[in-house]
Amino acid sequence: MSRHAAGFEVGFEEMDAQHGHIFDRMEALTAALHADDGAAARAAIVALRDSLATHFAFEESVMEAAKYPERGRHKAAHDLFMQDFAQLTRDMEATGLSVPVIETFTSRIPEWVKFHIQVNDAPLGRFLAGARSRPGAEPRPEKNRGR
Repeated sequence: MSRHAAGFEVGFEEMDAQHGHIFDRMEALTAALHADDGAAARAAIVALRDSLATHFAFEESVMEAAKYPERGRHKAAHDLFMQDFAQLTRDMEATGLSVPVIETFTSRIPEWVKFHIQVNDAPLGRFLAGARSRPGAEPRPEKNRGR
């Protein structure tokens, strides 16, 4: 797990591993942006977007399988974030690596991910841990689907 993901574990192994991967992607993006490497930044943005989309789909499948009561609200947070991420990508294409774009990718995006893990994913992790303790109730999404 990424050293930056430490302290953001939710207690559901596959989610925690995916979160670590997302933190690694954010770190790679930050490095590319600070190096003023437009090509590397664009590639890192695509990699981060794809990791987020895959992870969100994984979480949504787990929530559905477990009949998580907050799944509608949780999915809405994913949807809104991905809309914002798409807009930010369009802004970058229009303005290049401007100061507001760099600030958003290096500050606002990581802050949102951390907030989301603490506010949305941690309760989901607790719910799933409780589901594990009920016989036959553990959600079993496809293994490694989030990679």
